[in-house]
Amino acid sequence: MAAEETELIENLDRKFRPIFEQYGEEGGIPLRVLREQMEDSANQQMLPASKVDRLLKRADEDQDGYLDYDEFVTLMTMEEAKGMNVRQLTKFQRLVQISVSSVVPRATVNASDQDVLEDYVDHYNCRPPPLFMILISLAELIIFIAYAIDQKNKGIPTTANSGAPLYSPLMYNPRRRYEAWRFLSYMFIHQGYTHIIFNLIFQLLIGLPLEMVHKWWRVGIVYSLGVIAGSIATSVTDSGTLLCGASGGCYALIGAHFAIIIMNWREMTHDWMDGVLKFILSAPVRLLFWSLFAAADIGLAIYNRYTMGPSAVGYAAHLGGALAAGVLIGIPVLKNIDRLPWERVLWWVCLVVYLLIMTMGILFNIFYEGYPPTDWRKCCPDSY
Repeated sequence: MAAEETELIENLDRKFRPIFEQYGEEGGIPLRVLREQMEDSANQQMLPASKVDRLLKRADEDQDGYLDYDEFVTLMTMEEAKGMNVRQLTKFQRLVQISVSSVVPRATVNASDQDVLEDYVDHYNCRPPPLFMILISLAELIIFIAYAIDQKNKGIPTTANSGAPLYSPLMYNPRRRYEAWRFLSYMFIHQGYTHIIFNLIFQLLIGLPLEMVHKWWRVGIVYSLGVIAGSIATSVTDSGTLLCGASGGCYALIGAHFAIIIMNWREMTHDWMDGVLKFILSAPVRLLFWSLFAAADIGLAIYNRYTMGPSAVGYAAHLGGALAAGVLIGIPVLKNIDRLPWERVLWWVCLVVYLLIMTMGILFNIFYEGYPPTDWRKCCPDSY
């Protein structure tokens, strides 16, 4: 018997056996009473609400309204009966299953874990299809190409690490902060083709699987707030610097992914050395892979910031997007089917902290007097 199952049975004995013993002469505990006990906050620390509902649906199949303790333990610890979860998945459903595996913990294969995975699959549908990351990536690519052509006509080449159109009304410019849209629209401008390639790889590799599980609007919120958090962070920590690129949104997605990994570390490291697939999808490998990828991108951004002179663009968007929107907004916004009570507390903590940070950033922008002189010229001058 696995250690996890032994621990579960011990917890069940402590929490629920005394309750069942009160109803021994009646042949079991009434399901009404059982539901009341399970809805108690202390018991929910062990039993997520979704598992409670699932248990009671199975338990009431005979419609007798009672459940004895042995049946209760069996239902809580059983492996799925053969054929119970066999699905004649279409190729489309299999694609969803693969996508789910990249953002759902690869825990011990027991009844609870399989149900969580299937719940995520069941919550996905194609109305609407997961197109947010694809459409936003296409928009960024088209705008990059359009400005590259425009600058070529002006005799300004677009290279691996240079070529951002500083005159663009989309670019974040500390001298034109009154044009509030720039705090978001700068994501459509990139500093060279290396910059946009990194961002597109980032957001498609992480964003698409997240979108297939959590819906386009949830991912869109995290991504967009990451972009805004990135520009706010830059305006506070590097107040005289221009800003471009979708790094804030990309790192918000990475931050959300990190939050998922950290919160489910124990489940995602269970038997992680048993096979190549488990190893690749395990928490340590995912964390290492994305950390190295992020380090390379941040390193390139820092290099560009301090070697390209007056036209250098900032890099604080990486950290601002990852911390403020990725972790703090990812936890409240992204779907969590088996939410435990302590996670509800974390939900509010993250939301409040995010709002406080953003409020302080906005107030800093309003009252700080150390920004470059405001440029009131009609949009948009050819250069800065």
